[in-house]
Amino acid sequence: MLIILSSCANPYYRAIKELKNTEFNNNPELVTAKKALKFIEHNQLDSLKSMFPEKIIENATDSIWQELMSKGQTAILKSNFPSDSLVQITNTINIIDGKRQVFARLSFPFTNQTSKDSTKYINLITSENQLHGLYIANYPFGLRIIEPEHNEPHLSRHSANYESVSWFRIWYGSGFKKNKFGGSYGYYAVSGDKEKLNKLEIKPVLTELFDLINSAKIDSTDFNYMSPDRNGNPEYIYLRFKMNNEPYKNFGEFTVYYTLEEEEGKPEELSEFIIVKHSEKTRYLYKKSDNPLLVDKLKELTYRDYGRHQETRWH
Repeated sequence: MLIILSSCANPYYRAIKELKNTEFNNNPELVTAKKALKFIEHNQLDSLKSMFPEKIIENATDSIWQELMSKGQTAILKSNFPSDSLVQITNTINIIDGKRQVFARLSFPFTNQTSKDSTKYINLITSENQLHGLYIANYPFGLRIIEPEHNEPHLSRHSANYESVSWFRIWYGSGFKKNKFGGSYGYYAVSGDKEKLNKLEIKPVLTELFDLINSAKIDSTDFNYMSPDRNGNPEYIYLRFKMNNEPYKNFGEFTVYYTLEEEEGKPEELSEFIIVKHSEKTRYLYKKSDNPLLVDKLKELTYRDYGRHQETRWH
């Protein structure tokens, strides 16, 4: 939601001057923002709407409200509510027709409890007990994720191989499942250089995995930078590799993502596919129903005791 400054008697410069000379008390704005978040958490859309000026309510479509509620509830319910010290707050002053109004921009980070590297920000603009802006994103106010402009071309077939791997990372998220692999942490990770990879004694499995990818029929390709939002709390495996052979050494990481099992009643986007990417955006989709051997190899890598080679885990 854009807040536009009037150009009456140089109000911009007056607002800038006031910003430099004003100490802000944002406690009331925190209260207003938390009130809105509670309405989202408890699916109270009418109460949330009542916090906005009438003009904003009139201009927002039903689909916008539904998307805000859905994404907001997902972020809140999968996370612990952030402490006040984690909330990023900045202020702006708007002067229109001589009237001064202070706005607070508040970014609340909600970090997924089962995937610690996944954080959603609920960003709110408040003023005088009202909301003037609300959106959910992968970044707080003042930060934008800039997608790389260059798209590495899709290959007609892959040529990944074990010998060319120079670095790797295996990340397993147990999601809704409670098992010995995720343990009480809900995940495990193993990573390192080629020497570390050799110590894991998984060369036969990885060699077969790469061979199957190289020979599999590609069902779909596209360019996609951001990971899809999770609908539930699925069990999944995510593999990352750096390779020193052509063409991958020019592309960046070679990655494989696979949803092992969805949480009941919460289907995941693209869960019927094995997702392969090279570089940051170039994506390939393989139907899991047509690649049972590939699925078997992914499970063989997943359900394995890596013991002392695992990274230190944290709750």
